[in-house]
Amino acid sequence: MDILFVTSDPALASAVKGTLESARHTVSAASDVDSLAGAWPHGTPMDLVIIDDLSAHDLLDETRRSLSRLMDGKAGDGTGTAVRPRTLLLSTPPRTPKANPNDTPQVRRQTPLPTIRKTGRAKADGQAARPAAPPSSLDGASSVPPIHADETIVKPFSDVELLSYVHALESGGAADETTLIHGDLMLDTRNRQAFYRSGKQPLALSAREYMTLETLIRASGEFLSFDELLEKVCGTGIFEQRDIMDGTLYSLTRKMRRMGFFITQRGHCYRIR
Repeated sequence: MDILFVTSDPALASAVKGTLESARHTVSAASDVDSLAGAWPHGTPMDLVIIDDLSAHDLLDETRRSLSRLMDGKAGDGTGTAVRPRTLLLSTPPRTPKANPNDTPQVRRQTPLPTIRKTGRAKADGQAARPAAPPSSLDGASSVPPIHADETIVKPFSDVELLSYVHALESGGAADETTLIHGDLMLDTRNRQAFYRSGKQPLALSAREYMTLETLIRASGEFLSFDELLEKVCGTGIFEQRDIMDGTLYSLTRKMRRMGFFITQRGHCYRIR
């Protein structure tokens, strides 16, 4: 697949380009407006455009214009047919402010409230005027059409997650519920197979080990009791099944540890990290 990666971050460009090329995709990177024009001249077909939301504003604006021209039939094969590539957004999550260790109820009661001064011209309804919020990095100026991404990956992401989204978009769809991602693990829930990093061969897991792994990943870091795992993997019933579940957890824990994943235990509860 022909892929264009738009980013102002050289390290990210190198990492993503290397991952995609290892999967035999053809990748061009654009770090500024000039390199974008060279990598994606008008009329050049492109299957996928990956956009880093922290790219320079002028680079994002020019990317929007290029996508808009394709939709308007002003670029492409000359027939007026829209040939807009699929788009994948690399999204940066908002920063969470650090907790203040001195911010306790007792300290708050002893701290006087600051004086709030309203500035700016008052509105007609008497409320203080607020400065306009800056536009979203993908909305751009009013004269530049916004980008509507087909899929979004939240940073940080693993190679497996990136490749799974690219594969889904290459197949003409979006990432669906048949794929589970946990770090560098990718689970194909339809075929009940697990893959590590960009490996093409599934991990050597028994049916019970796979089901245990999928159940733990679906718990999203929450602890599951031994009985919950037992019911999901072996069903409820005889005493011997508890021994089977014990053995499954033991063997799966050893296999996951070799790849840097840890099934931790708290009492009779388990989770994967």
